[in-house]
Amino acid sequence: MKTKDVNNAIENWLGGHADRSAQDWLMEEMKKDAALAREVNLRRKTDEILADHDVIELRHKLTAIEMRRQHAGTVKRTVIRSARYAAAVALIAVLSTALYLTLRQPASPGELYSANYSRYESPGAVRSVVSPQNTLMENAIASYGAREYDKAIVYLEQLINNGQEDMESVFMHGMANMEVKNFPVASGSFTRVIEHNDNLYLEDAAWYLGLCYMMTDNKDKAVRQFSSIASSKSRYSKKAAKLIRRLN
Repeated sequence: MKTKDVNNAIENWLGGHADRSAQDWLMEEMKKDAALAREVNLRRKTDEILADHDVIELRHKLTAIEMRRQHAGTVKRTVIRSARYAAAVALIAVLSTALYLTLRQPASPGELYSANYSRYESPGAVRSVVSPQNTLMENAIASYGAREYDKAIVYLEQLINNGQEDMESVFMHGMANMEVKNFPVASGSFTRVIEHNDNLYLEDAAWYLGLCYMMTDNKDKAVRQFSSIASSKSRYSKKAAKLIRRLN
């Protein structure tokens, strides 16, 4: 099955728009990834609170109670209705607090990473399998496509060490290292791509660099990186803005 965008898969499932294959894929991922399962449950609980028709109905009743209180003819009725009104307001306050605490539930960097990272699909992944006739880059892309990341790293480092690299090989070196959780090395590759400043991988490199900072306990750098993305026209801007709120 092709790699799916985890966020879209969760939203489609919660909204009842996921097809059977997408639903089965998400269920399997949740069984394997406890952090992903917690993220899905958190979103489901939030949706339940926001969609609670009882809360909406309660607000309508509060309006009616207040109108009757203003027109009440006796002190007794006014006191009773005021008490009911206060109790209803208190209930809404409790529900609002519960919703706030749910949305602000602290998440670990690992949980945020699982919810926001998706494997980069190289346009060159359709290239032929590894063979002696292939170039180093072709073999590197073939290994990455086969999820043999250690082999891909070897081929890419040969390119880089021999001075044959372009920004595609440097970027893919960062992605392969992300897949094996070598975030410091991946950060270095993405930084080179960004500093080059004239290639097709700038948006992707900026996003993945922010995730690397997050996973190496560089929270301040991560926030600055995501803030820069959020204020740009990058296709990652909305995701970056959400991550900033979770990190602060």
